[in-house]
Amino acid sequence: MKKTKAKLARAAWRDAIIIFGISAALLAYFISVEAFEYVVEFSDSHESWELDEILTLLMVLPAALAIFSWRRVKETRSELIARIEAENRAQQMALHDPLTGLPNRRHIKQEIDKLLADADRSPVAVMMLDLNRFKATNDLLGHLVGDQLLIGVAERLTEASGPQAVVSRLGGDEFVVLLPDAPKGEALLAKVEQISEAFDKPFELESSIVSAGASIGVTFIDTAGVNSEIALSQADAAMYGCKAKGSNGFRFFEAGMEEASIRRAELETQLAQAIPENQIRPYYQPLVNLSTGEVVGFEVLARWHRDDGEVRMPGEFIPIAEDTGMICELYYSLLRQAAEDVKHWPPELSFSINLSPIQFSDEWLIERTLQILSEAGIAPGRLEIEITENALVKDVEVARKVIEDFKRQRIRVALDDFGTGYSSLRHLNELEFDKLKIDRSFIRDLEFNESSQTIVRTITSLAHNLGLEVTVEGIESTLNADTLIGYGCDLGQGYLYGKPGKATFAHDGKDGYGARKDGAEKVA
Repeated sequence: MKKTKAKLARAAWRDAIIIFGISAALLAYFISVEAFEYVVEFSDSHESWELDEILTLLMVLPAALAIFSWRRVKETRSELIARIEAENRAQQMALHDPLTGLPNRRHIKQEIDKLLADADRSPVAVMMLDLNRFKATNDLLGHLVGDQLLIGVAERLTEASGPQAVVSRLGGDEFVVLLPDAPKGEALLAKVEQISEAFDKPFELESSIVSAGASIGVTFIDTAGVNSEIALSQADAAMYGCKAKGSNGFRFFEAGMEEASIRRAELETQLAQAIPENQIRPYYQPLVNLSTGEVVGFEVLARWHRDDGEVRMPGEFIPIAEDTGMICELYYSLLRQAAEDVKHWPPELSFSINLSPIQFSDEWLIERTLQILSEAGIAPGRLEIEITENALVKDVEVARKVIEDFKRQRIRVALDDFGTGYSSLRHLNELEFDKLKIDRSFIRDLEFNESSQTIVRTITSLAHNLGLEVTVEGIESTLNADTLIGYGCDLGQGYLYGKPGKATFAHDGKDGYGARKDGAEKVA
């Protein structure tokens, strides 16, 4: 643009000099042929014609025309410069993302196609990156924070990718990193790891601090005949393969991933329809007092009843709900359906439901939970919220606030899957839990695994010393139950006492679910 302006300015001065030169040449010619003397003599001999004014005008006219021409040329050049600048701005907008300033989808596809034409001599790596749980951040903290996060991601990606890379934003929370002349093997792996590790630190935004992980899919191309559509499709498929693992990180493209990517996209669409239509329904698994064998409550577990009659388990759709931000509405939907069932149960029975760490950012979490309980006429003290260990690692202070808010409303809070995550004794001491749930992985081989026995005994003793109840998951035999009773565990849950099932109690509340150690069930 600067070169264009300078060129146009030089052209304007050149045209003005030419006009001035022509005028000066004409004036010199008139002087050389004594044209002015002839004009004076002619004027004297024709005084009646009053030619003085006309002659004066004719003498001034060339200079006036020169000035006018110069000004007009200058204005024309200015208009041309403005038009070129507008066209350049339009071109910039057409090829760049207005929020982050990065190249957009159209631009990056052009760059990829250009590099792939020579991929057999200069390999190319294409990375597709999607922020995990961005929708939840955007919905819960607001679009302003979401925009700030996207800008921060763009800056961090650009820095981590290096000067040779091309970083692009496709739209939403999807980014592409194009690595020309990409390294192979361990060198490429190290580069991808470097970019992935850029998301380990939280983003310090203007109004808040946000942790944002990313799933990255990578395709490496060193042969001709591949275009940008294929490259982006492969990277996208690898990225969805990474998301299926339910954690941050990266995966390289492998044959067959495209089908998994298509299935994932279809599941997202179907899940968005299933939640408001209550296709995801609560199932209930009994919680039993180990000493007496009495049912004291139920855990709410999600099951997706699809239109084709298939019932899908939580592991297939909960990670998708978390990634897409639908987990909040899924929680409220399950809680609302469960509350309608619980209001017909005997009042001494409690029910528990799992909370995703993503929901810690939901400023209306407590209020909406209480509203649902109130509408069903259920006392808050009958509800128990289960939080996993990994949820504490992300942000202990936020978890503390959520736990304290629930406790103020007399809602009990349990630490779920204890022993499988990364919580510390400090968390147990600082956070006001009511219950600790020992993960089923320690119970599976309890009879013959001395390490599992030691762990369960130690956890039970520790929890009781901290004033916490102990629930054990995965009890499947009477031998399991007798052993755990001997360790002093309080509550049990598992197939011995009943598999997860639909609404358990009849509407009159007079009969209900009974459980014995032999696994017999009675459903009203």
